[in-house]
Amino acid sequence: MIPDRGIVFFVAPGAGSGRALQRLNYVLPLLDGLRVRTVVARSFGEAGDHVAKLASDEIPVAAGGDGTVNLLARALRAAGKADRGLVMMPLGTGNAFGYCFGHDSVPRALLAIGRGTPLAIDVMTTTHPDFPLALISISAGFESRMLASVPRGFWSQWVGLIPALLRVAPRSWGGIGLTVDGEPLIEPGERVYNAGLYNLPYYGFGRLMWPDAEPADGVAEAVVCRSGRAYWRVLRRGLQTGKAQSGDGDPRWRRWRRARFRADRDVQIDGEVAAGGDFEVRVEPRGLTVLVEPRAGAMPPLCQ
Repeated sequence: MIPDRGIVFFVAPGAGSGRALQRLNYVLPLLDGLRVRTVVARSFGEAGDHVAKLASDEIPVAAGGDGTVNLLARALRAAGKADRGLVMMPLGTGNAFGYCFGHDSVPRALLAIGRGTPLAIDVMTTTHPDFPLALISISAGFESRMLASVPRGFWSQWVGLIPALLRVAPRSWGGIGLTVDGEPLIEPGERVYNAGLYNLPYYGFGRLMWPDAEPADGVAEAVVCRSGRAYWRVLRRGLQTGKAQSGDGDPRWRRWRRARFRADRDVQIDGEVAAGGDFEVRVEPRGLTVLVEPRAGAMPPLCQ
């Protein structure tokens, strides 16, 4: 049941390989008779303008993927509205954010809009010039190079993925540094397959990677896979990081609160490719509010 509140769908034109707005048009008839409006945010500035005009009873909904959620979250925080519960309408490509909070399908997202309860979650704040906020992940190596190698619009087509995999998957990468809570996880000159900071348990497409990760525990996961074999093993089985605070094999991992990330080449932040560099990252407890659909068994237990 949808309450007597307004709903504002925020759409980024490039989300869902450019098809998010078209997909939203199939959802809107389900809300016929309700107070619904759609706004297009082509930039952080436009998103901020739309957030500033939110009525007190309107629910902000990111209609797209993880990049759209990131954009809306940044705008809400900048406007001092981090306590306004948001919902993700999963119309993007990977939709990793939605899988943790019961927004992994259109029907479940509508339930979250209708009767969701607010949950304050941790976020990662950064000194990166283009991405001051990350909700899901920051990484370099295989993940960033794979994203950079696949043109937009080809993630749902094997014809675009296979050539990129053949180029990127066999390699390891230098020029990456990661220090967490003052401890280096990558030695100077060491080549690694992938290194990342992860705030939520899911990857895109519903892949559960870090089953012990909690969205509101004040810490996040740092994972360095030195070899491709370790990375693909974790991708297949997940990695339980809750049994101990650290691991020194392959993968190497820590739970952390403050980190420093360095990459000579591109990084990925919440599924978007960003310029590399040297920047700091901090876990900010309860830095954003999400509306969670409260049905028993409707959400993954780790996110309840």
